[in-house]
Amino acid sequence: MKQIGIIGMGKWGKNLIKEFSNFAEISICVTNGNQENINWIQKNYPKTKISTNVNDILNENDIDAIVIATPIITHYELIKKSLESGKHVFVEKPMVQTIGQANEVINIAKYKKLCLFVGHVFLHNQIFKQIKKIHKSENIMELNFDWRKFGTFEENIFENLLTHELSINLELFGIPNKCKLLSKSSYIIDVDSFYIQLDYGENKKSNIHINRVSNYKKKIITIITKKNLFIWDDDKLFKLNKKTKLFKIYFESSETPLFLECKNFISDISRKKSKIDSAILARDIVTIVSKMKKN
Repeated sequence: MKQIGIIGMGKWGKNLIKEFSNFAEISICVTNGNQENINWIQKNYPKTKISTNVNDILNENDIDAIVIATPIITHYELIKKSLESGKHVFVEKPMVQTIGQANEVINIAKYKKLCLFVGHVFLHNQIFKQIKKIHKSENIMELNFDWRKFGTFEENIFENLLTHELSINLELFGIPNKCKLLSKSSYIIDVDSFYIQLDYGENKKSNIHINRVSNYKKKIITIITKKNLFIWDDDKLFKLNKKTKLFKIYFESSETPLFLECKNFISDISRKKSKIDSAILARDIVTIVSKMKKN
């Protein structure tokens, strides 16, 4: 069984520990010293070492991979140090904040022949796999994203939330010809709501609306092909029946995306080959996000 170490013990870090423990041994966790998080580890994973020093995880020779679930601003240095220590890396999105940082960590992963895996969790959803099949057979012409929630004000909205929607777009269509920020609004910090349109040419486009000051929560993706209309809502994909004008469940996920994502990472590092596909996708995402941040 592979041995991994995890840096970051916040809400998402705990989720990653739970899922990775299905496929690997959690050897060590690095935390900022929060006693509540330390107690949680000691209770649920008593065999796991706990440290407040990142060097303890970097210097642990038996660890195969390091999982990074820390604030975005810390990603670059932690990825770089982890790769240089000879460890495969799983890092939560966004990978880094600049194109220069992205190129550097990708080059280190190539040189060291290591996996650099970025957590674009929606790409591991079973529904997304179905959407890729639909695109292959019916040719998706338009995507409409509507994401409403409240919170995550401590991170830049483009880096933290837009990254998810861009991962879906770029995986399906590639890099857009044009990317326009149609509008943005500020309520609590600099940007809390925005509309973006991606133009891929040949009448193919994507519209993205994200609002993080909503009094209700929803995340809907409408998929329009040359033949049909689908709606991705949580763990279900619905298809519109044109005759009855009713939506019917077309596909339903049976496993969580995070479970599948962690499983795929362990599978990648078990092949003992360098794999940087998701890191290259992450670099393309950083390119677009950087442009949006300047608007």
